[in-house]
Amino acid sequence: MTSKKLTRFVLSCATLAMAGLCNAQYIRPAYQFPPEAKGGVELGDSAFYVTPSAGLGVGHDDNLFLSNTNQQSSTIEVFTPGLRLDAHQPGLAVQSSWVGQFGRYTSSRADDYQDKTWLNSVDWALDQRTFFRLGYDYLRGHDARGSTDRPNSDSPDFYKLSTPRAMFAYGAPGAQGRIELYYSDAHKNYLNHQDTTAISDRDTTETGGAFYWRVGPKTYALLEARDTKIDYDIPNTLSGHEHRYFLGVSWEATAATTGTVKVGELERTFGGGIPSHRSPNWEAQITWSPRTYSQFDFFSTRYTNESTGLGDFIITSVSGVNWSHQWNSRVYSNVNLKYQRDAYEGFDRTDNSKIFGLKLGYRFRPWLTLGAEYTYTNRDSNIDVYDYDKNLYLLTATASM
Repeated sequence: MTSKKLTRFVLSCATLAMAGLCNAQYIRPAYQFPPEAKGGVELGDSAFYVTPSAGLGVGHDDNLFLSNTNQQSSTIEVFTPGLRLDAHQPGLAVQSSWVGQFGRYTSSRADDYQDKTWLNSVDWALDQRTFFRLGYDYLRGHDARGSTDRPNSDSPDFYKLSTPRAMFAYGAPGAQGRIELYYSDAHKNYLNHQDTTAISDRDTTETGGAFYWRVGPKTYALLEARDTKIDYDIPNTLSGHEHRYFLGVSWEATAATTGTVKVGELERTFGGGIPSHRSPNWEAQITWSPRTYSQFDFFSTRYTNESTGLGDFIITSVSGVNWSHQWNSRVYSNVNLKYQRDAYEGFDRTDNSKIFGLKLGYRFRPWLTLGAEYTYTNRDSNIDVYDYDKNLYLLTATASM
């Protein structure tokens, strides 16, 4: 990752994580062997390169608790240090990154948080067709007050999430056929407010496979099947299985357009007396670059979220667009629009959310970017008490080698 891209990544995550959008993955990508990283500082004569970064944001949040009756506002300060480690040798790539996010609310110190994300992966290319990946991710995160359906406590709900994962891919890039098999086992455990959070501790095991068949010079048809097992630590009727089946197409038709579209079926079954659920399912992401300095990313997906107090589970449908534009060598902008619908199964509640974000950045020095950001969120629910509006403003500075 170049220093410019890393700067944008840290800068955007500082804001999007507070808005609940960071790390939103709209489609599972096809496997690619990691390219050699650019930038960073070489560690002696080794193959390792290290890239430090740091971001600072200061701004105002006018609705900390996502409420229409208890609108607490506060100045917010966010510090985001980061460190990335890369190593490449023929047939071997090692990547490790750590990003901290430390938030401080001057008018509500009980809501301060210290989130940490550590991502690790090792890729082996046994030959031009056979690839293995092993990974381990660790997150110390939090659920902000008002972001769940649990009773509000005197501080956020903090948790840890550890996820070992593995992948096997067979087929050279551009081959007539390619196959991928993947596995992950996420363990989520809450660290405080055990009287209300312990029931949400769970293991989520995912296994799946995808088959790609080349039907054009740069176009693949694909089949994918995915099984997810949700197992709560405290036995309850919400434990069960989720099955997804996809038929789709992935393409890179021109230098300006790439994309993947999958459609299929989602089936969720439970271990208790809850009826099973079956409905359409999809994942789509299309990138259009009309100019080398301008890019539009369109996305749409349907997935499930676990209940945090109401209903059996939540079906979430998300669609949106993100426009990134480099106005010159120093100035860039980013505009994003997102629509989200959350339908509660087993409970009569439906939320419709609209989110608008605007970012402006100025590369003051090769290693320093200054910026300003604004995010507006509106949620309209069929139950009025869950409606809210939220405005978040930030001035930012990000440094990276």
